[in-house]
Amino acid sequence: MNNELISIIVPVYKVEKYLERCVKSIQEQTYTNLEIILVDDGSPDRCGQLCDEFAKLDERIKVYHKENGGISDARNYGIDKATGEYIGFVDSDDYIHESMYEKLYEAIKKSGTMISECGLTRVYKNTLRPHYEGKDYFLILDKQEYLKEFLENRKVYGSVWCKLIHRDIAKKIKFSVGMIYEDALYNLELIKNVDKFTLISDSYYYYYIREDSYTTKPFNNRSMDYIDVIEKISEYTLANFPEFKEQLLIRVTFAYVSIFNQLVEVDNYKNKKEYEILKNKLKSIRLEIISSKNVPKNLKIAFLLLSINEKLYKFVLSKYKKYERND
Repeated sequence: MNNELISIIVPVYKVEKYLERCVKSIQEQTYTNLEIILVDDGSPDRCGQLCDEFAKLDERIKVYHKENGGISDARNYGIDKATGEYIGFVDSDDYIHESMYEKLYEAIKKSGTMISECGLTRVYKNTLRPHYEGKDYFLILDKQEYLKEFLENRKVYGSVWCKLIHRDIAKKIKFSVGMIYEDALYNLELIKNVDKFTLISDSYYYYYIREDSYTTKPFNNRSMDYIDVIEKISEYTLANFPEFKEQLLIRVTFAYVSIFNQLVEVDNYKNKKEYEILKNKLKSIRLEIISSKNVPKNLKIAFLLLSINEKLYKFVLSKYKKYERND
C-alpha cells in the first residue's frame, strides 16, 4: 500500500543526544515511501552536522538549515517544503513504532477521512506509560465527537505528533510562532477545519519526557501561554458546543491548577503579577468546581486545598512531586 508519499517533518534543536534514535525510528518504518524533512533550527551543537550525515546515507532525507525561530517556525518551514500527499510530525527527542505510519495511512484509506490519529506512550526515566489504557478501538468521529474526546483528554491527547494529515489541511494551517503549548492551539484549528477524524487505539508514538523540557521546567514567563490557549478553546467550545460545558470546566481547571503548580515553585512567587491573575481565575470557577459532579476527586481536592491553605497545598505538592520523581 506504499503508493502515496508521506512527508515527515522533524524540527531539530539541541537534541544531539536523541537525534539518531529519532531518525532511525523513522527510517525503519514499514511504510517506506517517505520524505523525511529534518529542519535544523539553528542548533548550536552538532545536530546540523548529524542531519547532513544522515542525508548522505538515505536519499529520502532532506535537510534544511535555518536561523533559530522556535519549534513552530521550524514546523511551518517544513510544511512549506513538504511535497507528500500526507504530512506527519515527529519531535526530534521522541521516537516512533515501526508500524506507525503504515497503520495511520491504512486508517485513512479505510475510513475515508483526511486525518488519522494514534495513541502515545510517555517515556520517563525508562518507564513506559501509555496515555490510554482500555479496550482497543477504531473510531470515526465528527467534529463534535472529536472535540468531546479532546476536552476529556482520554483517547485524544491533543498533540500533532500522533497524527497523519492530508496535505490540503496541513498546508492550510500554520503553527503559532513564539509560544509554547502550540500543539493544543493547532489542534483547535484542526477541529475548526476538519469534519471527520479517525482514531486508532495503538500507542505508536513514544513521547520522551526530558528533565529540561517545558513540561518539567518550573514556571517561566511563557508558561501563561497555556492559559491563553485554553481560553481560546473555551471561547470556541462555548460558542459552538455549549453542551460540553462540564468537560470544558475540567479541562480549564486542570490548566489553571497545573500552571499554578509551576508558579509556586518560584521564589517570591506571590510578588509576581501572574500570581494574582491565576488566583482570580481559580476564584472565578470555585463554585462551579465545588458543585460539579463530574470533576475528578483528586482535582477537586487539590482545588479545595489550594483555596483553604496555600502553604499546606505547596507542602503536599512538593511531597507528591518527590514521590513521582522517585517512582
